[in-house]
Amino acid sequence: MNQKKFHLSLILTNQCNLNCIYCYENNKVKKSMSFQIAKNIISKYLNCEQYDEVEIDFFGGEPFLEFNLIKKICEWVWSQKWKNKYIFFATTNGVLVKDEIKEWLRIHKQYFWVSLSLDGTRESHNLNRCNSFDNIDISFFKECWPTQTVKMTISKETVNKIYENIVYIHSLGFDITGTNFAEGIDWGNDKYIDIVSKELEKLCKYYIKNPNIKPVPLIKMAIHKCEDKKEIKHCGCGEHMAAYETDGTKYPCTFFTPMTFDDKTIEYISKLDFNKQYDFIDYECYKNCYLEPVCNSCYGANLLTNNKVNIRDKSKCSLMKVRAVYSATLKAHKLLENTEDSYENKLTAQAINKINNLYNIK
Repeated sequence: MNQKKFHLSLILTNQCNLNCIYCYENNKVKKSMSFQIAKNIISKYLNCEQYDEVEIDFFGGEPFLEFNLIKKICEWVWSQKWKNKYIFFATTNGVLVKDEIKEWLRIHKQYFWVSLSLDGTRESHNLNRCNSFDNIDISFFKECWPTQTVKMTISKETVNKIYENIVYIHSLGFDITGTNFAEGIDWGNDKYIDIVSKELEKLCKYYIKNPNIKPVPLIKMAIHKCEDKKEIKHCGCGEHMAAYETDGTKYPCTFFTPMTFDDKTIEYISKLDFNKQYDFIDYECYKNCYLEPVCNSCYGANLLTNNKVNIRDKSKCSLMKVRAVYSATLKAHKLLENTEDSYENKLTAQAINKINNLYNIK
């Protein structure tokens, strides 16, 4: 039997110590979660019969602005007995992780994992994230969580440095789990498509020359799924994940909160049934786009861009095709090394041929 895991996010604070150029949380207010509210929420999930494991994510704003609350919550949870397994997790900009916070995390690193947001080289990171590069002890994160990946956001200011930034992060010893294009940008502009294509071509060659380095999701799309359409809803928001605001109000995920949306939109969100998977399908894409199964649409981003959870940001369509081209190229190289006659390999080979035909790969 597969274990059921729940992703529980506690928004400890709306505040942040940075003002990143691509941040979509425009409604930050001076609020923090109380210890009692956190206890009530956590107790509900750690004794829930429906799940076997709970990942408790501390979120913000910048969660380590509320370090004393984090410490208090963790030490209370660790002192109790619970039905479910659990792990604490936080994503941070890293600036506040020093002195007492650093030492506490080092002591508890087996039970509290941290992911660093790092946008590449000093130059690129500083462009995106308020000149904060030199205030981060990058080596500390690698020392404490050597297998934990970092998260990287691509802005219009750094899009021409995708290859350089990714290779730099790999040179630090990190894998990269998230390489997201910033929201609110018209990525369909031809100048961006040309830039991204050139950057991903270089990146593809880099991974072929360095087979021991795990490729980033940008060119590691599971293209075999295009030949085996099964998924309807692409993420577990509202079903296997939830986010609780500072006042204890429950939301489907951290994107669907008052930090991002106004009261009218929040009311619309409250009426959505996230178990009705077909309400989240963009039928234009579902019926007409070969890449739909690997275009992991963010429903919050859809709502932010198009005022509907199911209508995707079509400005990213060309980017998806470029990504598919180089994912197929990389997969084709891998298939030459792995000739196993598996079902997935057969589907992958079919997908490579289809992408070749659809998107004019030479």
